[in-house]
Amino acid sequence: MKVWVLTGDKLETAVNIGYASKQLVGGMDIMTISDQATITDVQRKLSEFCGRIDRGTTERHAGLVIDGKSLSFALDSAVEKDFLNLALSCKSVICCRVSPLQKAEVVKLVRTNVKDSITLAIGDGANDVSMIQAAHIGVGISGREGLQATLASDYAISQFRFLAKLLLVHGAWNYRRLANVILYSFYKNICLYMIEFWFAFLNGFSGQPLFERWTIGLYNILFTLLAPIVLGILDQDVSASTRLAQPHLYKTSQQNSAFNTKMFWKWVFLALFHSALLFYAVYFLLWHETPFENGQVFGIWYVGNTVYTAVVVTVNVKAAMVTQYWTPLTHFAIWGSIAAWFLYVLVYSHFWPTFPLAVEFVGQDFKLFTSFTFYGLFVLAPAVASLPEFMYIVFQKTLCPTSIDRAIVADVEGRGGKMIERDREMGLSVSYSVSSGSSTYGDGMDPGETERALTYKHGYAFSQEDHGSATKGTFVQRRDLVRFYDTQKGHT
Repeated sequence: MKVWVLTGDKLETAVNIGYASKQLVGGMDIMTISDQATITDVQRKLSEFCGRIDRGTTERHAGLVIDGKSLSFALDSAVEKDFLNLALSCKSVICCRVSPLQKAEVVKLVRTNVKDSITLAIGDGANDVSMIQAAHIGVGISGREGLQATLASDYAISQFRFLAKLLLVHGAWNYRRLANVILYSFYKNICLYMIEFWFAFLNGFSGQPLFERWTIGLYNILFTLLAPIVLGILDQDVSASTRLAQPHLYKTSQQNSAFNTKMFWKWVFLALFHSALLFYAVYFLLWHETPFENGQVFGIWYVGNTVYTAVVVTVNVKAAMVTQYWTPLTHFAIWGSIAAWFLYVLVYSHFWPTFPLAVEFVGQDFKLFTSFTFYGLFVLAPAVASLPEFMYIVFQKTLCPTSIDRAIVADVEGRGGKMIERDREMGLSVSYSVSSGSSTYGDGMDPGETERALTYKHGYAFSQEDHGSATKGTFVQRRDLVRFYDTQKGHT
């Protein structure tokens, strides 16, 4: 995850803010492009810095600072690719004295030329509107600068510090929720409607349906409606405190591991397997049409309702296997959907002749609920269909757990999120690295040393010249004070 700063502040202010926000750190190779008069000068600077990168300056220790005048040349079509390559090779990029239009052009440059990139722009004022609208995702901060940025954004927060929770917690949750809802919706529909395809091989492709028409129509409206809703709104894999304490879990979202071509076809093949298994299991077990005690035999609607029952149970059990966060609403949605089908059979079997429909369903409740074969099939068939996947999940989480699986176990055992509470009790402010999940206290310094350095910071403006000041008998340079200051911790 790369963070670029696009600001209208002057160069000295932007650099000091970069150090204060840890975008720039001590020992970093800072490459500055400012006050360039022509496009040739900018191109020469870019070539020089690209050569410096190629000679061994690692991305971790390279930072680029460019002002608005030079940026206007760098965004020219003849130079923009060189500028983009250099910027992508740096750990941090700061563009200062830039106009609102230049902010949008920088975002568009990355969005257009970097494959599979997702850009997010965050701002708090009217001068950030064009940048917010140019990015894939726009975040506006509602505050003293007004509501222009908020009105133009996709998401609104009240303070910049909430961006971490928006990305690491809600962003990761919503990504997984949407992935599961989309994949589950394909799965449950393929699982039911492919059964009509298997049945066509037995009825000579005559067009005879296996399920009653109103029963088919209510499948997505009643019997499988609530499961994707609770998956898309309530489901969580890892708690918020654990995700904030372990930001490296966000990598699973960046790697698109929950929604990709491989995962899509996995769900499709699973749906095809379940549909074929449920249909042929019921078909072959009812091959001889064992009669009831009164001499009646199973009919096509008995077979269809038995298969339909197995499908409703199986797809809702599948939703239960995907769910990670159980609430009373989740239980109601999944198990209530199964119960709704049985209630539907009980009521719908008595519609005709009072209502001019459901003539095929007359007496189906008696046939189904008085048949031991039906009870055996609606329990056995879904169990056989779900058992292989259940065993796979158990072995995968036991033998080859992912980082998410380990975090879930930590949550269950009560250890998740305690890292933050421990640090707060110690009185330390901690910054967590998204790329590695590591933490750094006070920029690598002793906490007491950081506190002593911070006593000299008062009375200085970020935009003043970088000179030292003899205070309380100690000579301290301004850039050191800015680097010592931890913006995540309040000081008086």
